[in-house]
Amino acid sequence: MHPRGTIFHHHNLVFHNGFTGNKYLVLLNTPDKKEPYLFVKTTSQKKHKTIIIGCQKKNSLFFIPKNTTFFKLDTWVQLYEYYLFSPSDFAGNQDIKKVGSLSAGATDEIVKCMLKTQADDLPRLVKNLLQPPLKHSLEKLQSKFNRGR
Repeated sequence: MHPRGTIFHHHNLVFHNGFTGNKYLVLLNTPDKKEPYLFVKTTSQKKHKTIIIGCQKKNSLFFIPKNTTFFKLDTWVQLYEYYLFSPSDFAGNQDIKKVGSLSAGATDEIVKCMLKTQADDLPRLVKNLLQPPLKHSLEKLQSKFNRGR
């Protein structure tokens, strides 16, 4: 199981517009065995983007300055476009490699920003993956605790 905030590099991500490319993806949920993996992609291409640290509600971006986290370049997390991978699509996919992680605090801020910028446009499934119901979170915690015994 990968915790939210884990960063992956996808060598052949098929974008929603049909193009394919190399992208860093940030995992925004901690999926159990049956839940989809919820990712947002990142870019280091400045192209008309502002360099305001953190949430940029107007543009649905979250800016991370270079060398403050895993990213060596100024990086924008693109919250307006998310990707869901089923566990079977994710497991064993040679194009996806774990490369790093963000702190829990940084990940929380990205999730809050996504909920703030995209709240009206997100399907219930995505909202539940971003903020699972308390009962679901407690069940995951209990399961993790029981495995440790």
